[in-house]
Amino acid sequence: MPAIINADPRQYTVIAMSKKGILLIGAIIFGLAMVVQLVFNLTSVGADEMRLVNTNIGVSYAIDSSPSFHSNSGRFFYLSTRTGVRGINDRGESRWNESVSLTRPHMATRGDIAAVGDTDRGRAIYVYNTDGLLYFETLDNPMLGFFVNATGYLSVIVETVAGFEVMVFNQLRRFEPLFRKQIAQNDRPMQIPVATDVSEDGRFVAIAYLDLYRHLTTAVEIWLVDQSEAPWGTDGLLAQKIFADEALISMRFMADNHVLVITESQVALIQVGGNAHLEEVWAQPLHNRLDQLAFCGNERFAYVSGAATSPDGRNADPVGTVNIFDLSGLTGRFYLGRRATHLSMGNNAVIVGADRYFHAVNSRGARLWHHIALHDVRDMVFLNDTDTVLIAGPTRAYVWRRQRVREGQRLGED
Repeated sequence: MPAIINADPRQYTVIAMSKKGILLIGAIIFGLAMVVQLVFNLTSVGADEMRLVNTNIGVSYAIDSSPSFHSNSGRFFYLSTRTGVRGINDRGESRWNESVSLTRPHMATRGDIAAVGDTDRGRAIYVYNTDGLLYFETLDNPMLGFFVNATGYLSVIVETVAGFEVMVFNQLRRFEPLFRKQIAQNDRPMQIPVATDVSEDGRFVAIAYLDLYRHLTTAVEIWLVDQSEAPWGTDGLLAQKIFADEALISMRFMADNHVLVITESQVALIQVGGNAHLEEVWAQPLHNRLDQLAFCGNERFAYVSGAATSPDGRNADPVGTVNIFDLSGLTGRFYLGRRATHLSMGNNAVIVGADRYFHAVNSRGARLWHHIALHDVRDMVFLNDTDTVLIAGPTRAYVWRRQRVREGQRLGED
């Protein structure tokens, strides 16, 4: 008792604080133990990881059928072969199947629209949407090329006795062109139309010429589709831009009446101005050949750099550099480290491959996942998200989905 009476009262405060400290330390240790246990539970399976797994949902085709695939970044894709065009959902079920007969089939696509024709001087083109055949056109002259936009406008280049002709069609005026431009050989010698496209709103048609008369020059012209809207005394030509000493690689209408022009020397984005002229939005020089080029709708595109164009390689990208763009310019880069053999886009992301090695990359150039195929791959495209792809092998295409798998789990065949 006396010991208690004579004790320093501050001692009890120290003892009380020590007990609180012990409880606090215990709580921290317990929390850390729970975190360690959680980490252990997530990693205790050893080699578990996220991988692409074959769902065994797919479609078959003949090895010599020249198959082509297009995804609308949804639960649907097109399959085109020499004998038909099919619309297929991600369960492998055909929503429709149209028979065609083509020698060298080519499929031009944009969004939900796919146009199929014969590149072997064919004269028939079939335009589809997700519900099936939208319309078809038969031509009097053999085709040199055809292009389609996301609203179903079809632009065609044909060869005529007098020279060339560019025509525009849609489903509302079949067999009668909305636009027709004749290019006579004796009028402008050695000027060959090599690409054409229609703006998303259907108002403008762009025509790119390779002008051999002016030492391999590319000329891009913008015309009114409805030439009755042309100002009095004009023929509907709104503007022209010359790319001197530059051969065209690609030309395409992008969103908001922007026109993307890719030559061997530069990538340029131009816009149809309100005062009927072409305004350059931005341009970027090219110091490499392009090994692969792909588009994602009307707002993104990407290319893979090949060999340097100059002997000393000055300013050139390393071979296998993936350059990703939107309408504002370059958004990201990914270094594949070797020459690319495949490039596709969807869901604002990229699939790039070299032989059987594939990477999915977002618009900033960050890798999402990689995949090593067991067999040769004809094509790989995104379906409804960046974790679901269609992988086309020699005779069959399967839907693959990314999921967590355990070491030794069978992933399926290509």
